[in-house]
Amino acid sequence: MKNLFIFIFFSVVFSNRLLAVERLFMPNGEFPKYEVRAVWLTTIGGLDWPHSFAHDGLGIEAQQRELCNILDSYVEAGFNTVLLQTRVRGTVIYPSQLEPWEGSVSGQPGRSPGYDPLEYAVNECHRRGLKIHAWVVTIPLGKWNGAGCNNVKRLLPKLVKKVGDEGFMNPEVEGTGDYIARICKEITSRYDIDGIHLDYIRYPDAWGKISNRDKARNNITNIVKRVFDVVKTEKPWVVMSCSPVGKYADTRRARSRGWNARDAVCQDVDLWMKNGWMDMIFPMMYFNGDNFYPFVVDWKERCGDKTVVPGLGIYFMHKNEKNWPLDVITREMQVCRGLGLGSCFFRSKFFTDNTKGLFDYTKTSYSPYISLTSLKDNQQTGNIKQPYDLHFSKGNDGQIYLVWNCDELSNVENGTNTVSDSAVKYNVYGSCDEFVDCNDVRNLLLSEYSERSIKLPELGLVRNFAVTAIDRYGNESLPVRLRNQAGNTKNSVSDTTNNMLKCDGKYVYINDEDISCGDLIEIQTLQDGVSVVRIVRDIQGYKTVDVSSLRASHYKIYTVSRKGYKHLVGHFYRHL
Repeated sequence: MKNLFIFIFFSVVFSNRLLAVERLFMPNGEFPKYEVRAVWLTTIGGLDWPHSFAHDGLGIEAQQRELCNILDSYVEAGFNTVLLQTRVRGTVIYPSQLEPWEGSVSGQPGRSPGYDPLEYAVNECHRRGLKIHAWVVTIPLGKWNGAGCNNVKRLLPKLVKKVGDEGFMNPEVEGTGDYIARICKEITSRYDIDGIHLDYIRYPDAWGKISNRDKARNNITNIVKRVFDVVKTEKPWVVMSCSPVGKYADTRRARSRGWNARDAVCQDVDLWMKNGWMDMIFPMMYFNGDNFYPFVVDWKERCGDKTVVPGLGIYFMHKNEKNWPLDVITREMQVCRGLGLGSCFFRSKFFTDNTKGLFDYTKTSYSPYISLTSLKDNQQTGNIKQPYDLHFSKGNDGQIYLVWNCDELSNVENGTNTVSDSAVKYNVYGSCDEFVDCNDVRNLLLSEYSERSIKLPELGLVRNFAVTAIDRYGNESLPVRLRNQAGNTKNSVSDTTNNMLKCDGKYVYINDEDISCGDLIEIQTLQDGVSVVRIVRDIQGYKTVDVSSLRASHYKIYTVSRKGYKHLVGHFYRHL
């Protein structure tokens, strides 16, 4: 492993050609089953969301629709984690008993938008199998006379310090940790979040001279410990994370040039990870070249098997920023993957806007398959049980369903909280192979699925399945498998196999007779996502539809007329 790190370093520092490194990291085109693929979704000033204010029914609907479109784009690109800015600058995006409303949701600080954006976001993320972490900006309070700063000054004036024209929580006052912990407890207790993400958990840039840095680091660490204790007591499965400055300290490979987490802003991240006060970290590595690669290796070496998700500065690709070419980010993504690290984009809009083709690249080249998040060090206290009785069933609607059962988790008492069967979700795997390999990410069809049945119209005898249970800690059970063979009368649905279309991995082939009623093709996934494409060309009496950009999965295909009438042509399974 040491030789690999040395190879990476010298390849990056002394050469701009990283193709060899990328190939080294992606042998045989394999993709990891476990990988955190995340994005920071900002709410401050509505930079990422929302772009309109909510006052009434129409405003609420528009705001919610915009969020759903954003989340759908994450799913389409294979992402699995959303860091949603929940506490902004002493203001929040939920009805709090401690702090006022953030103005970006309603147009006026302190004013309700008429609904609970955090609750809505949690539900919509989970409906799509996305993890959602509440992003809490800890120390900054915004303008000195702003709504957030004024609120804390009124309640606890000793906790606030003025620096320039802005207010900050004072990390040198003992009560600061208690106050931030109260906010995190309020969020954790009231919402079904997957994580608490601490941002700006450090001394402000313009704080002034810090005479005793060991004491200053201890001040920040005490806040981290206080939040950790409160969150884990409330719900031990909730993930603790933070976003430290991108360079921890000077390394034997490269100097941090005066700006690092440990010495400049007093973040003792090394200690937090070693003592388990953080389950994962998202270092803000908004650099390139020798300011990035030696330090990403340092994080890997420093944190070992802990979960590290480097934050990539995709906003620097914008023409009004540093105008980075696309390959600066894509190479960083590949190197992170090769080191067994995830990646997190800052920030959402530059991704969903497809800046320089980043969205297209991620969807088709980097994340064509679903991936699970891995929490190697999040302590398991429940007993995850294997599903059973996996079978096909015909519903009252005439459709075919894949159905299974699962016993409840062994209940886990945690103060007033009890973890029961409601904490169990499911991963569903499928393959044309006789044995469904659950270690092969290409077979993962659905992750973090809440129900115990899935509608599988027209699927019939051509697929084999497996289902596993997954608990709140990310632990996955052994699978229950179902072989769906011809002649197996117990599970056969022979009347659904007549319209399986040929797919060679790049094209689906459709007979001319089947597309006479429309000139558009609509493709639907098992998750009911929709992609509309035009017919491409004729091949020996057939039409071909290019599906090379779709991930490996089962699809239904329709023709759509100009008047919007739909006709089911058939179904196909795309493999790579």
